Amino acid sequence: MEYTEEGKLKPGIHSMTAGEFIDAYCKNGNRAAYEHAVINIFDFAKYYGATRLIIGGSFITQADTPNDLDCMIVFGDERHIPSFVDCAQMDNIEYDLLYSSEQMSKSIDTYIKLMSTDELGNEDRGVVEVRLRDMLKPWKVVYEPDREDMEIISRVYCERNIIERNKRRGILVVVHGLMTRAEWLSNLTPSANSQGWIVAPFIYDNPPTLLFDNSGREKVVERFREWIYALKQKYRPLTISVLCHSFGTYIVTKYIEGFVSGKGFLPLQIDSLILTGSIVKPDYDWNSHIPRRIGRVLNIVAGGDDAVKYMPKTDWKKLVGMDPLFGQGAIKGVANESSAVENRKFEILTHTNIFKDDVIEQLFLPYLNANNKIANKEGLQEIIKR
Repeated sequence: MEYTEEGKLKPGIHSMTAGEFIDAYCKNGNRAAYEHAVINIFDFAKYYGATRLIIGGSFITQADTPNDLDCMIVFGDERHIPSFVDCAQMDNIEYDLLYSSEQMSKSIDTYIKLMSTDELGNEDRGVVEVRLRDMLKPWKVVYEPDREDMEIISRVYCERNIIERNKRRGILVVVHGLMTRAEWLSNLTPSANSQGWIVAPFIYDNPPTLLFDNSGREKVVERFREWIYALKQKYRPLTISVLCHSFGTYIVTKYIEGFVSGKGFLPLQIDSLILTGSIVKPDYDWNSHIPRRIGRVLNIVAGGDDAVKYMPKTDWKKLVGMDPLFGQGAIKGVANESSAVENRKFEILTHTNIFKDDVIEQLFLPYLNANNKIANKEGLQEIIKR
C-alpha cells in the first residue's frame, strides 16, 4: 500500500481480501486493539450475504490510533439489505455501517467519490474495497456524480450518524408573520422538543409596511438566507424542516425562488415545508422543487382566514410595491396538488388560531415525523433511477 506524505492512502480503489485488510490495518502497534471490532464487522457482512465492503475514514490512513471507520456494505441483491442501520462505538473506534447493493451502482460510485474527496473538493485520498467472495471482480467506477448527487449522498451517509447518536429528528425552523411576537411558540416548542425536534425560530423586525416595501423585504430575506445557512453549518443536521406563518411563508418562498429560478440549486434541503396563513400565490409551482430541494409541502387552507382575503388577486399589486409572489394561498389553496404537495382545509381555523395544541399535536408533528428524512430518501432514489 502506498501513502502520501500526510499518511493518507494514495488515490484510487485498493482491492483486497478480508485477511489482507486485517494484516494491513489491524496488526501493527496500537492497531491490534481494533482487530476484534473489524472481524465482527466482516462476520456481520458475511452473515447477511454481502459481496464487498467499501472502507474510508482515518482507519485506512497511517494514523497510529484511528478514531473512525466509514464502511459501506454492498449486497448482491437489494432484497438482502437488512432493515436497520448501525452506528455505534466499539473498542474505542466509532464505525458507521452503511448499506447498498450491486444494482445501486450509482450510489456506490458517488459514495466512493465522497470518501475520496476532501473539504476543498480535491480527490486526494484512496478507499479500500474488501472482497468477501473469492471470484469477485474488483469494483470499477463508471458513474461521475454531479454536485447535487454529492450533496444527497453526503446527507444520507455522512451526516446520518450525527442524528443517530444524538437521537434527534432534525431542526424545525419556524418563521412568524407581521405585527407579532409569535407567542404561539410557547405552545409549539415544548411539544416539538418532546418529540426530538430542535426548534429554531427566525426572529425579525416585522412592521406591516413590509408588504409595500421592496427594499425592506429584500433585507429580511437576505437576513434569513445568512441565518439559516449559519444554522446548517453550526449544527450540521441531516434534515431541516420549516413551519412558517403569514409573511413567513413569503420569506421562505422568496428565499427558495431566489436560488432556484430555472434549474438552480438550493444551499440546503428542506425536508418538510408547512405553510400556514400563506400569502403566497396559489399557482406557485411547488412541485418543481420535489424531491431535490423540498421533500413534502403541506398548505393549510383556513376557511375563516380574515387577513389573507385582503391580499390582492391581480397584477396591480406591483403598483403599490407588492411582490408578484403575494397571493391568497391560505384561502385558495395550492393550485397543483400532487402526492408530495397537498392542501388541508379546516373551516374552524382563522389567521390567528392555528397554533393551538390540537393542531400542533394532531396534525403538524405527526406530519413532520411521518415525513422525516423523506427528501434524502427520494432524492437518493432519483439518483439511482437516472
